[in-house]
Amino acid sequence: MRILAITTPGNGVGYHRLILPLMEMKETYTLFTDFINDEVLQRGFDVVAINRFVPGCSLGQLLEYRKKYDFKLIVDIDDYWMLDPWHILYKTYPSEEIINHVISADMVTVTHDRLRNEVLKLNKRCEILPNALPYNTGQFTDIWHSVDTSPSKDIDKSALRLLWCGGVTHEKDIDILANPFKRIASDTHLKDKLHFIMAGYDDANLQTRNVWHRMISSFLCGFKLNGHLRSPLPPDSYMAFYTDADICIAPLLASKFNSMKSNLKVLEAAAKRLPIIVSDVHPYSDCPYAIKVLSQRDWYKRIRSLVKDVSFRNYFGIANYEWCMKHHHLDKVNVKRKQIYENA
Repeated sequence: MRILAITTPGNGVGYHRLILPLMEMKETYTLFTDFINDEVLQRGFDVVAINRFVPGCSLGQLLEYRKKYDFKLIVDIDDYWMLDPWHILYKTYPSEEIINHVISADMVTVTHDRLRNEVLKLNKRCEILPNALPYNTGQFTDIWHSVDTSPSKDIDKSALRLLWCGGVTHEKDIDILANPFKRIASDTHLKDKLHFIMAGYDDANLQTRNVWHRMISSFLCGFKLNGHLRSPLPPDSYMAFYTDADICIAPLLASKFNSMKSNLKVLEAAAKRLPIIVSDVHPYSDCPYAIKVLSQRDWYKRIRSLVKDVSFRNYFGIANYEWCMKHHHLDKVNVKRKQIYENA
C-alpha cells in the first residue's frame, strides 16, 4: 500500500495523527509532504491522508485529483470543528471547510466515539483510531533527554517539578488553577516543595502575547510561586518537557468542544511514568489512572497528596503507564490503522 500523507512540518497534530503512526506502520510506503500537485500524485498512491484539510488546496481541486489519480481520501479529525465562543480562534476557524472535507472523504478517522458520533451525522464511513505512542522508543522512553533542552539551573533540585504544557488556546483552562494556586502560594510548607513549569508557547507572537502573559500570571499566582517558562520544542523532541517533570497537570473546562479533544496529555505523562492530575471531564474521564479533580479545591488536595507521598506518586505514574501500554501503544493501534487504510 502506497500512502501520501499531507501535513505541515512542525505541526503537533500532523505529527501524532499522520507522521508518527505512518512512519511506524509496517509493510507500507508513505511519502510525507506539505503540498499536493500532479507531479507528486503521478508517483501513484492508493491513499491520500490529510488532517482536516489541505492548506493551499481547495476541496474542489482535491476532489479533481482524486478522480484523476484514483486514490482514496482519508480525512483525520482529532477535535471538534465547532469551537466554543470564548476560543481565541472562534471567529477565524475554518469550520465549514472542515465539514465539507468530512462529507467528501472516502473514510474519516477520529480519536474516540464522541467525535465519531458527530462525524456520523456527516459521513457514515468513520472509524476510531485512538491516539497512541510508541512507548519505550525514542523520546517516549522514561530516560530520554535532549541535550539541547537541559533543565533550568534556576530549578531547586529539592523541589518537585509540576508541569503544564500547552498554548494560548488554553487560557480558560489555566484560569481554573488561579484560586487553587493562590492557596498553594499561601501554604509556605507546600509552596517551598514545588517548582512550577509552564511549557510549550513562544510569546514572540504579538497577537497572542497578552493572552499568554495573563496565563503566566494565573499559573504562577502573580509570580508568588517559584517557577519558570520553557519555550516550545519541535514535535520530535518535545517530550524533553516531561523528562524534566515529577507531576503533570491538565486542567480542562467542561464544554462540548473540549470534550472532543483527545487524552494525549495522559498518554504523554505515561511515557515518563509520571502521575497526572486532570479535570474530571472528557476526554480524561475514561482514563482510570489519571487523578481526577471534581472541584477547584481538589486541585490543592491532589497536589498536596502527591507532594507528601512518594508511593502515591509512583503508584499512579506506573499504573497509568501500564494502562496506556495496554490500550494506547502505537503498534497495536497501527494494526487497525492498516486495516482501515486498506479498506477505505
